[in-house]
Amino acid sequence: MRTEHLPHQTVVWVTVEQVQQRRTRWTYWLSEDKPGSPSCGPLFGRGHPTDMICYSYTELFTCLRLICGYTPPPPDYFTPTHEELDQGAQWIVRSVVNPR
Repeated sequence: MRTEHLPHQTVVWVTVEQVQQRRTRWTYWLSEDKPGSPSCGPLFGRGHPTDMICYSYTELFTCLRLICGYTPPPPDYFTPTHEELDQGAQWIVRSVVNPR
């Protein structure tokens, strides 16, 4: 999935981990840094103060809405595609865009 981001928009990246497990076992890592970029690091390593981990969609919804000021996408937005699952993905990345 590719999303073009316009300069007047802000983005939070959500890495969903353990996607081969039941949804209740998924964890969500929010970061302002795109995963894989040089500035992106582990949450408790060189991550940024804006990085946070949520252990349920309810927590993710609350973090996006109240802490980040974003409109959270529906839960299905974070569901891996059949292709991602067939390829054995253990984690996926989704962007959440907030127009300014």
